[in-house]
Amino acid sequence: MAEYQQKDQSFKLWKNTFKNDGDKKPDYTGNGMFDGTMKDVALWINKDKNGKRYLSGTVKVQKGKDESPF
Repeated sequence: MAEYQQKDQSFKLWKNTFKNDGDKKPDYTGNGMFDGTMKDVALWINKDKNGKRYLSGTVKVQKGKDESPF
């Protein structure tokens, strides 16, 4: 069976099960392929001053598996 190949300009996210209320850790973390390079992705769910929810995130150079990317 062939190994999954991440498509360029796409990413995968998983819910951060290590986040506690009040933490600044991302709500979702994952990785993706951007211009042929694998990168770490983080996503936060926020509220603006009017109480409307929005998403914000970061894309960073992928670190080693033993290092925390965020």
